[in-house]
Amino acid sequence: MASKSYLHAAGTKNYAPYEAYTQNRMMVESNVWSIGVIIIEVITGVHPFEGKTQEETINNIKTGKYKPLPNYIQNEMKLILEEMINLDYTKRPTVKSLLEIETMQLVAMIEKSKEQKGSEQENEQMNKENNELKAKVRSLEVEKEKEKDRADLSEQENQKALSEIDKLKQKVNLTEQEKQKAQSERDQEKRRADTEHAENDKLKQEKQKELQEKQKSQFEVTRLTTEVQQLKSEISKLRPLTTSPKEQQKPEPKLQQIQKSVPSSLSTITYQSIIPDSDHVIQQENKIIRTNKGKYSTVAFDPVITSGIVRFGGFFERHSISLFIIGIADASAVFGSDECPWDGYNEKKTVCYWYNGRISHIGGEISGNSSIELNKSVSCEVNMNISPRTLTFFYDNQEQGLSVRNIPSSIRFWVFLQHENSSFTINRFENVQYSSAKGVSNGKVFEWGKEWKRD
Repeated sequence: MASKSYLHAAGTKNYAPYEAYTQNRMMVESNVWSIGVIIIEVITGVHPFEGKTQEETINNIKTGKYKPLPNYIQNEMKLILEEMINLDYTKRPTVKSLLEIETMQLVAMIEKSKEQKGSEQENEQMNKENNELKAKVRSLEVEKEKEKDRADLSEQENQKALSEIDKLKQKVNLTEQEKQKAQSERDQEKRRADTEHAENDKLKQEKQKELQEKQKSQFEVTRLTTEVQQLKSEISKLRPLTTSPKEQQKPEPKLQQIQKSVPSSLSTITYQSIIPDSDHVIQQENKIIRTNKGKYSTVAFDPVITSGIVRFGGFFERHSISLFIIGIADASAVFGSDECPWDGYNEKKTVCYWYNGRISHIGGEISGNSSIELNKSVSCEVNMNISPRTLTFFYDNQEQGLSVRNIPSSIRFWVFLQHENSSFTINRFENVQYSSAKGVSNGKVFEWGKEWKRD
């Protein structure tokens, strides 16, 4: 823009020249002044006309009062800068004259050199990056070739693996066929075994039924034989010493009384012995025999008694030492191998009639019943139809003085054998029509579940 073309003052006040404040105008020379101020501020770090306030700075611009340039700005540079900030715009250098100054040309050369150097550095950087890219491309191509080789090898391995899999499938199919064949043979064998088992079960059931019938018959024969012997014994006691007709007629009422004392049997009970250890105890028909193994054995009998009047009895044999017992137990009692009937918690669940005539429950033994001799009949009768339920003992068909009441609602009978080869023969296990218990003078009744005081 020519110096005679004027504009109204504009821009930042600190960088507006003298004429902007005094004449309110701007021109090309005004730009030279502003550039000079900026160059000085860039070199020194301080505005040459700077005051304490903006008003003071503007006043310094109006009066041309600026701070002296530092000593490191000398010679031509100092003269140029002072001319550029001259108050009189006509004395300021033109842009053309500024560009012709050696200093400015040197600066231009330096800038051009920098540009060239920067361009060379950029080219060098580009070449470097290009070389790196080429190296990466070569590396990728090598890696690609390796990957291809690996893929080819993997394909070969896959083909080999597929071949192995096919072979394995063939083996599996063959094995499956053999397995199915073996399973079919096992199924056939199982069906044959099931058929044989069913036939064996049928034979066992028939044999068991036959054994039960035989046992029942043997039991009945033994019972009747025992009763006949007892009746004969009683009759012989009642036989008169004389043979007069009158005296011969006297025993008849007594005989009828004895016959009535034997309870009428409603049914013989088929029983099953519960043997804890078959090495210690065996059963032969209605005889329970202890072997020469183990210490002793408690054998209980099913069925569990829950109703009716039931009498269980028999006689002991071959006891060289006197330790044998008969009794009842709560149905929950379980007797293990080599266990006495009172072991563990069973003391509270059992009542014992000992060989020496004592009975025992919780606490101790009570004397009062007859001692049990070998080959003499002994039995227990429970009456589950009355309340309280009762247990009565009989020895040689005679009611004993000690009895028990409030017995459990479900019980089993049992016997205890200690000596080797000793035995107990069952001659009575039956439901009876009425109880044989009539009571004994001076008899004693003990409560089940309560502690008995030892006498």
